[in-house]
Amino acid sequence: MLSKITICKPEELGEADRNRWSSAQSAQPVWNSPFLHPEFARIVARRREDVRVLIAEDHLANRAWFAFHRLKNGLARPVGAPVSDHQGMVSEPGFIEDVTEVLFEAGIGALPFSSWSSPTKEFLTFATHNEDSHILDLSSGPDQYFAEQQQQHHKYFKKMRQRARGVIRDYANAEFRFDIQDQELLERLFQWKHDQHARTHSLDVLHIPWVKALLENAYASTDPGFRAVLFGYKIGGEWAAAELGLLAGGVYHSWIAAYDEKYSRASPGLLLLHGVIEQADKLGIKQIDLGRGHSHYKKYYASSLLPLHAGCLIGTGRAARHRKLVFSLCDGFAKLPLGKLARLPGRLDGSLEYIGACHPARSDQFRAFGGAMARVLKNQT
Repeated sequence: MLSKITICKPEELGEADRNRWSSAQSAQPVWNSPFLHPEFARIVARRREDVRVLIAEDHLANRAWFAFHRLKNGLARPVGAPVSDHQGMVSEPGFIEDVTEVLFEAGIGALPFSSWSSPTKEFLTFATHNEDSHILDLSSGPDQYFAEQQQQHHKYFKKMRQRARGVIRDYANAEFRFDIQDQELLERLFQWKHDQHARTHSLDVLHIPWVKALLENAYASTDPGFRAVLFGYKIGGEWAAAELGLLAGGVYHSWIAAYDEKYSRASPGLLLLHGVIEQADKLGIKQIDLGRGHSHYKKYYASSLLPLHAGCLIGTGRAARHRKLVFSLCDGFAKLPLGKLARLPGRLDGSLEYIGACHPARSDQFRAFGGAMARVLKNQT
Protein backbone atom coordinates (compact mmCIF):
# COMPACT_ATOMS: atom_id res chain seq x y z
CA MET A 1 0.00 0.00 0.00
CA LEU A 2 1.43 3.34 -1.08
CA SER A 3 1.96 5.94 1.59
CA LYS A 4 3.32 8.84 -0.45
CA ILE A 5 4.37 9.89 -3.94
CA THR A 6 6.71 12.82 -4.46
CA ILE A 7 7.81 14.30 -7.79
CA CYS A 8 10.79 16.64 -7.80
CA LYS A 9 13.62 17.86 -9.99
CA PRO A 10 16.84 15.81 -9.81
CA GLU A 11 18.77 18.64 -8.17
CA GLU A 12 16.18 18.71 -5.38
CA LEU A 13 16.90 15.11 -4.44
CA GLY A 14 18.70 14.90 -1.11
CA GLU A 15 21.95 13.06 -0.53
CA ALA A 16 20.23 10.43 1.64
CA ASP A 17 17.78 9.64 -1.16
CA ARG A 18 20.57 9.43 -3.75
CA ASN A 19 22.47 7.01 -1.51
CA ARG A 20 19.39 4.85 -0.94
CA TRP A 21 18.72 4.85 -4.69
CA SER A 22 22.28 3.72 -5.46
CA SER A 23 22.12 1.02 -2.77
CA ALA A 24 18.85 -0.30 -4.21
CA GLN A 25 20.55 -0.55 -7.60
CA SER A 26 23.39 -2.62 -6.18
CA ALA A 27 20.94 -4.98 -4.46
CA GLN A 28 19.22 -5.94 -7.72
CA PRO A 29 21.50 -7.04 -10.63
CA VAL A 30 18.99 -6.15 -13.38
CA TRP A 31 19.14 -2.49 -12.30
CA ASN A 32 22.89 -2.15 -11.82
CA SER A 33 23.37 0.16 -14.79
CA PRO A 34 24.85 3.67 -15.07
CA PHE A 35 21.70 4.75 -16.92
CA LEU A 36 19.64 4.09 -13.78
CA HIS A 37 22.06 5.94 -11.51
CA PRO A 38 20.74 9.17 -9.90
CA GLU A 39 23.67 11.14 -11.34
CA PHE A 40 22.59 10.27 -14.89
CA ALA A 41 19.25 11.97 -14.23
CA ARG A 42 21.05 15.05 -12.87
CA ILE A 43 23.28 15.31 -15.94
CA VAL A 44 20.34 15.00 -18.36
CA ALA A 45 18.49 17.69 -16.39
CA ARG A 46 21.26 20.20 -17.11
CA ARG A 47 19.97 20.44 -20.69
CA ARG A 48 16.37 19.26 -20.33
CA GLU A 49 14.03 21.22 -18.07
CA ASP A 50 11.37 18.50 -18.20
CA VAL A 51 13.33 15.92 -16.14
CA ARG A 52 11.64 14.80 -12.94
CA VAL A 53 12.22 12.10 -10.32
CA LEU A 54 9.27 10.15 -8.94
CA ILE A 55 9.80 8.92 -5.37
CA ALA A 56 7.24 6.37 -4.16
CA GLU A 57 7.08 5.23 -0.54
CA ASP A 58 5.03 2.33 0.80
CA HIS A 59 3.50 1.98 4.27
CA LEU A 60 6.71 0.33 5.54
CA ALA A 61 8.83 3.30 4.32
CA ASN A 62 10.42 1.31 1.48
CA ARG A 63 11.10 3.49 -1.54
CA ALA A 64 11.24 3.39 -5.32
CA TRP A 65 12.70 5.93 -7.78
CA PHE A 66 11.94 6.64 -11.42
CA ALA A 67 13.59 9.42 -13.44
CA PHE A 68 11.58 10.57 -16.43
CA HIS A 69 10.72 13.39 -18.81
CA ARG A 70 7.34 14.87 -17.86
CA LEU A 71 5.59 16.04 -21.01
CA LYS A 72 2.11 17.28 -21.86
CA ASN A 73 -1.23 15.53 -21.35
CA GLY A 74 0.14 12.71 -19.19
CA LEU A 75 2.85 11.65 -21.64
CA ALA A 76 6.22 10.68 -20.13
CA ARG A 77 9.44 9.06 -21.30
CA PRO A 78 12.30 7.43 -19.36
CA VAL A 79 15.07 9.90 -18.61
CA GLY A 80 17.52 10.30 -21.46
CA ALA A 81 15.31 8.58 -24.02
CA PRO A 82 16.07 7.72 -26.75
CA VAL A 83 19.78 7.51 -25.85
CA SER A 84 19.27 5.84 -22.47
CA ASP A 85 20.13 2.20 -23.15
CA HIS A 86 18.67 0.87 -19.89
CA GLN A 87 15.38 1.99 -18.32
CA GLY A 88 13.35 1.05 -15.28
CA MET A 89 12.03 1.95 -11.84
CA VAL A 90 14.57 1.17 -9.12
CA SER A 91 13.09 0.03 -5.81
CA GLU A 92 14.34 -1.18 -2.45
CA PRO A 93 14.05 -4.93 -1.75
CA GLY A 94 10.99 -4.59 0.50
CA PHE A 95 9.02 -2.45 -1.96
CA ILE A 96 6.34 -4.70 -3.47
CA GLU A 97 3.91 -2.21 -5.00
CA ASP A 98 2.80 -2.69 -8.61
CA VAL A 99 5.04 -0.49 -10.81
CA THR A 100 2.22 0.26 -13.24
CA GLU A 101 -0.08 1.44 -10.45
CA VAL A 102 2.65 3.68 -9.06
CA LEU A 103 3.14 5.34 -12.45
CA PHE A 104 -0.59 5.75 -12.99
CA GLU A 105 -1.03 7.29 -9.53
CA ALA A 106 1.78 9.73 -10.37
CA GLY A 107 -0.28 11.00 -13.29
CA ILE A 108 1.56 9.18 -16.10
CA GLY A 109 -0.98 8.12 -18.71
CA ALA A 110 1.35 6.97 -21.50
CA LEU A 111 5.00 5.91 -21.23
CA PRO A 112 6.79 4.62 -24.34
CA PHE A 113 9.84 2.56 -23.33
CA SER A 114 12.57 0.81 -25.32
CA SER A 115 14.97 -0.83 -22.84
CA TRP A 116 12.99 -1.63 -19.70
CA SER A 117 14.17 -4.17 -17.15
CA SER A 118 12.33 -5.44 -14.10
CA PRO A 119 12.62 -8.42 -11.75
CA THR A 120 8.80 -8.65 -11.69
CA LYS A 121 6.33 -9.28 -14.50
CA GLU A 122 3.42 -6.88 -14.06
CA PHE A 123 4.92 -4.12 -16.22
CA LEU A 124 5.73 -6.52 -19.03
CA THR A 125 2.07 -6.88 -20.03
CA PHE A 126 2.64 -3.60 -21.88
CA ALA A 127 5.73 -4.86 -23.74
CA THR A 128 5.47 -5.65 -27.43
CA HIS A 129 8.90 -7.21 -27.88
CA ASN A 130 12.23 -7.65 -26.16
CA GLU A 131 15.89 -7.69 -27.14
CA ASP A 132 18.77 -8.98 -25.05
CA SER A 133 21.59 -6.84 -23.72
CA HIS A 134 24.97 -8.59 -23.77
CA ILE A 135 26.66 -8.77 -20.36
CA LEU A 136 30.35 -9.55 -19.73
CA ASP A 137 31.18 -10.87 -16.26
CA LEU A 138 34.66 -9.73 -15.24
CA SER A 139 34.26 -10.35 -11.50
CA SER A 140 36.99 -13.03 -11.62
CA GLY A 141 39.31 -10.86 -13.70
CA PRO A 142 40.01 -10.47 -17.44
CA ASP A 143 42.26 -13.55 -17.67
CA GLN A 144 39.58 -15.85 -16.28
CA TYR A 145 36.95 -14.23 -18.49
CA PHE A 146 38.98 -14.75 -21.68
CA ALA A 147 39.78 -18.34 -20.69
CA GLU A 148 36.07 -19.13 -20.32
CA GLN A 149 35.03 -17.41 -23.56
CA GLN A 150 37.80 -19.04 -25.57
CA GLN A 151 36.62 -22.46 -24.43
CA GLN A 152 33.23 -21.73 -25.97
CA HIS A 153 34.37 -19.81 -29.06
CA HIS A 154 37.88 -21.06 -29.78
CA LYS A 155 37.88 -20.28 -33.52
CA TYR A 156 36.64 -16.74 -33.05
CA PHE A 157 39.23 -15.72 -30.46
CA LYS A 158 41.97 -17.41 -32.46
CA LYS A 159 40.93 -15.23 -35.39
CA MET A 160 41.06 -12.11 -33.19
CA ARG A 161 44.60 -12.97 -32.06
CA GLN A 162 45.60 -13.34 -35.69
CA ARG A 163 44.01 -9.98 -36.50
CA ALA A 164 45.94 -8.26 -33.69
CA ARG A 165 49.21 -9.72 -34.99
CA GLY A 166 48.24 -8.65 -38.52
CA VAL A 167 47.90 -5.02 -37.41
CA ILE A 168 51.45 -5.09 -36.01
CA ARG A 169 52.71 -6.73 -39.19
CA ASP A 170 51.03 -4.24 -41.53
CA TYR A 171 51.34 -1.02 -39.54
CA ALA A 172 54.41 -1.64 -37.31
CA ASN A 173 52.64 -0.78 -34.07
CA ALA A 174 49.27 -0.59 -32.31
CA GLU A 175 48.37 0.97 -28.98
CA PHE A 176 45.34 0.81 -26.72
CA ARG A 177 44.79 3.71 -24.30
CA PHE A 178 42.24 3.96 -21.51
CA ASP A 179 40.66 6.72 -19.42
CA ILE A 180 41.76 9.36 -21.92
CA GLN A 181 41.34 13.06 -21.22
CA ASP A 182 41.40 14.45 -24.75
CA GLN A 183 38.63 16.67 -26.08
CA GLU A 184 40.05 16.41 -29.60
CA LEU A 185 39.65 12.63 -29.60
CA LEU A 186 36.09 12.99 -28.34
CA GLU A 187 35.30 15.32 -31.24
CA ARG A 188 36.92 12.86 -33.64
CA LEU A 189 34.71 10.11 -32.24
CA PHE A 190 31.67 12.31 -32.87
CA GLN A 191 32.79 12.93 -36.45
CA TRP A 192 33.26 9.22 -37.12
CA LYS A 193 29.73 8.70 -35.81
CA HIS A 194 28.42 11.48 -38.09
CA ASP A 195 30.08 9.73 -41.03
CA GLN A 196 28.52 6.41 -40.05
CA HIS A 197 25.01 7.90 -39.92
CA ALA A 198 25.58 9.53 -43.30
CA ARG A 199 26.55 6.17 -44.83
CA THR A 200 23.52 4.39 -43.37
CA HIS A 201 21.02 7.24 -43.95
CA SER A 202 19.91 7.05 -40.30
CA LEU A 203 18.92 9.81 -37.89
CA ASP A 204 22.06 11.36 -36.43
CA VAL A 205 21.24 12.11 -32.78
CA LEU A 206 24.61 13.81 -32.29
CA HIS A 207 23.27 16.73 -34.30
CA ILE A 208 20.66 17.26 -31.57
CA PRO A 209 22.08 19.86 -29.15
CA TRP A 210 20.84 18.33 -25.86
CA VAL A 211 22.11 14.86 -26.82
CA LYS A 212 25.60 16.06 -27.67
CA ALA A 213 25.67 18.20 -24.53
CA LEU A 214 24.64 15.15 -22.47
CA LEU A 215 27.63 13.19 -23.77
CA GLU A 216 29.99 16.10 -23.16
CA ASN A 217 28.65 16.75 -19.65
CA ALA A 218 28.94 13.08 -18.74
CA TYR A 219 32.55 13.12 -19.97
CA ALA A 220 33.24 16.18 -17.83
CA SER A 221 31.60 14.71 -14.70
CA THR A 222 33.77 14.66 -11.60
CA ASP A 223 31.39 12.54 -9.52
CA PRO A 224 33.52 9.69 -8.07
CA GLY A 225 30.62 7.26 -8.33
CA PHE A 226 29.55 8.10 -11.90
CA ARG A 227 31.49 9.24 -14.94
CA ALA A 228 32.05 8.73 -18.63
CA VAL A 229 35.27 7.04 -19.75
CA LEU A 230 36.94 7.52 -23.13
CA PHE A 231 38.98 4.70 -24.67
CA GLY A 232 41.04 4.85 -27.84
CA TYR A 233 42.97 2.55 -30.17
CA LYS A 234 45.86 3.71 -32.33
CA ILE A 235 47.21 2.02 -35.46
CA GLY A 236 50.55 3.15 -36.80
CA GLY A 237 50.51 6.11 -34.41
CA GLU A 238 47.12 7.38 -35.62
CA TRP A 239 43.75 7.14 -33.88
CA ALA A 240 41.76 4.36 -35.51
CA ALA A 241 38.86 3.81 -33.08
CA ALA A 242 37.37 5.30 -29.93
CA GLU A 243 34.59 4.56 -27.49
CA LEU A 244 32.81 6.57 -24.81
CA GLY A 245 30.97 4.68 -22.08
CA LEU A 246 29.43 5.22 -18.67
CA LEU A 247 30.94 3.77 -15.49
CA ALA A 248 29.14 3.47 -12.16
CA GLY A 249 29.08 0.86 -9.41
CA GLY A 250 31.70 -1.27 -11.15
CA VAL A 251 29.52 -1.54 -14.28
CA TYR A 252 30.77 -0.10 -17.56
CA HIS A 253 28.18 0.43 -20.30
CA SER A 254 29.48 0.96 -23.83
CA TRP A 255 27.57 4.00 -25.12
CA ILE A 256 29.02 5.38 -28.35
CA ALA A 257 31.76 3.74 -30.42
CA ALA A 258 33.09 4.37 -33.91
CA TYR A 259 36.22 3.99 -36.01
CA ASP A 260 38.05 5.47 -38.96
CA GLU A 261 36.65 3.76 -42.04
CA LYS A 262 40.07 3.45 -43.67
CA TYR A 263 41.08 0.94 -40.96
CA SER A 264 37.88 -1.12 -41.19
CA ARG A 265 39.66 -4.27 -42.46
CA ALA A 266 41.70 -4.37 -39.26
CA SER A 267 38.54 -4.42 -37.05
CA PRO A 268 39.80 -1.62 -34.79
CA GLY A 269 36.54 -1.49 -32.85
CA LEU A 270 36.88 -5.12 -31.77
CA LEU A 271 40.56 -4.69 -30.93
CA LEU A 272 39.59 -1.70 -28.80
CA LEU A 273 36.99 -3.85 -27.00
CA HIS A 274 39.69 -6.40 -26.18
CA GLY A 275 41.74 -3.57 -24.71
CA VAL A 276 38.83 -2.41 -22.55
CA ILE A 277 38.43 -5.94 -21.18
CA GLU A 278 42.15 -6.41 -20.57
CA GLN A 279 42.43 -3.12 -18.64
CA ALA A 280 39.14 -3.42 -16.77
CA ASP A 281 40.78 -4.06 -13.40
CA LYS A 282 42.58 -0.71 -13.52
CA LEU A 283 39.24 1.11 -13.58
CA GLY A 284 37.43 -1.15 -11.13
CA ILE A 285 35.21 -2.60 -13.84
CA LYS A 286 33.54 -5.85 -12.77
CA GLN A 287 30.94 -5.99 -15.51
CA ILE A 288 30.64 -4.67 -19.07
CA ASP A 289 27.29 -4.11 -20.72
CA LEU A 290 27.58 -4.06 -24.51
CA GLY A 291 23.91 -3.23 -24.94
CA ARG A 292 21.39 -4.52 -27.44
CA GLY A 293 21.78 -5.39 -31.10
CA HIS A 294 24.75 -6.49 -33.22
CA SER A 295 24.59 -10.02 -31.79
CA HIS A 296 26.67 -11.23 -34.76
CA TYR A 297 29.78 -10.27 -32.78
CA LYS A 298 28.51 -9.58 -29.25
CA LYS A 299 27.43 -13.20 -28.82
CA TYR A 300 31.09 -14.23 -28.66
CA TYR A 301 31.72 -11.95 -25.67
CA ALA A 302 28.53 -12.33 -23.64
CA SER A 303 28.72 -14.20 -20.34
CA SER A 304 24.96 -13.78 -19.98
CA LEU A 305 22.00 -12.01 -21.56
CA LEU A 306 19.70 -9.48 -19.92
CA PRO A 307 16.22 -9.16 -21.50
CA LEU A 308 15.24 -5.54 -22.15
CA HIS A 309 11.67 -4.82 -23.14
CA ALA A 310 10.10 -2.31 -25.51
CA GLY A 311 6.50 -1.16 -25.65
CA CYS A 312 4.22 1.50 -24.20
CA LEU A 313 2.52 1.73 -20.83
CA ILE A 314 -1.02 2.97 -21.43
CA GLY A 315 -3.39 4.18 -18.73
CA THR A 316 -5.93 6.98 -18.94
CA GLY A 317 -5.94 10.55 -20.15
CA ARG A 318 -5.35 12.36 -23.42
CA ALA A 319 -1.92 10.89 -24.18
CA ALA A 320 -3.21 7.37 -23.50
CA ARG A 321 -6.20 7.85 -25.80
CA HIS A 322 -3.91 9.11 -28.55
CA ARG A 323 -1.62 6.09 -28.26
CA LYS A 324 -4.56 3.67 -28.27
CA LEU A 325 -5.89 5.25 -31.46
CA VAL A 326 -2.50 5.09 -33.19
CA PHE A 327 -1.95 1.46 -32.17
CA SER A 328 -5.42 0.53 -33.38
CA LEU A 329 -4.84 2.14 -36.78
CA CYS A 330 -1.42 0.51 -37.18
CA ASP A 331 -2.73 -2.93 -36.19
CA GLY A 332 -5.67 -2.64 -38.55
CA PHE A 333 -3.49 -1.58 -41.47
CA ALA A 334 -1.03 -4.41 -40.76
CA LYS A 335 -3.81 -6.98 -41.33
CA LEU A 336 -4.53 -5.74 -44.85
CA PRO A 337 -3.15 -7.82 -47.78
CA LEU A 338 -0.65 -5.16 -48.86
CA GLY A 339 2.67 -6.95 -48.40
CA LYS A 340 5.42 -4.70 -47.09
CA LEU A 341 3.16 -1.65 -47.32
CA ALA A 342 1.01 -3.08 -44.54
CA ARG A 343 3.86 -2.45 -42.11
CA LEU A 344 4.39 1.15 -43.25
CA PRO A 345 2.15 2.89 -40.64
CA GLY A 346 3.80 0.93 -37.81
CA ARG A 347 7.26 1.81 -39.04
CA LEU A 348 6.29 5.43 -39.49
CA ASP A 349 4.83 5.56 -35.99
CA GLY A 350 8.08 4.12 -34.63
CA SER A 351 10.05 6.81 -36.44
CA LEU A 352 7.77 9.55 -35.16
CA GLU A 353 8.05 8.29 -31.59
CA TYR A 354 11.84 8.33 -31.92
CA ILE A 355 11.70 11.87 -33.30
CA GLY A 356 9.44 12.93 -30.45
CA ALA A 357 11.92 11.60 -27.91
CA CYS A 358 14.83 13.33 -29.65
CA HIS A 359 13.13 16.70 -30.14
CA PRO A 360 11.15 18.05 -27.16
CA ALA A 361 10.02 21.14 -29.13
CA ARG A 362 7.12 20.60 -31.53
CA SER A 363 8.72 22.88 -34.16
CA ASP A 364 11.83 20.67 -34.23
CA GLN A 365 9.63 17.58 -34.55
CA PHE A 366 8.00 18.96 -37.69
CA ARG A 367 11.38 19.74 -39.23
CA ALA A 368 12.57 16.19 -38.53
CA PHE A 369 9.38 14.62 -39.89
CA GLY A 370 10.39 14.98 -43.55
CA GLY A 371 13.62 13.11 -42.97
CA ALA A 372 11.76 10.33 -41.15
CA MET A 373 9.33 9.92 -44.05
CA ALA A 374 12.22 9.66 -46.50
CA ARG A 375 13.99 7.01 -44.39
CA VAL A 376 10.87 4.90 -43.90
CA LEU A 377 10.01 4.98 -47.60
CA LYS A 378 13.61 4.21 -48.57
CA ASN A 379 13.63 1.17 -46.28
CA GLN A 380 10.44 -0.11 -47.89
CA THR A 381 12.03 -0.26 -51.34
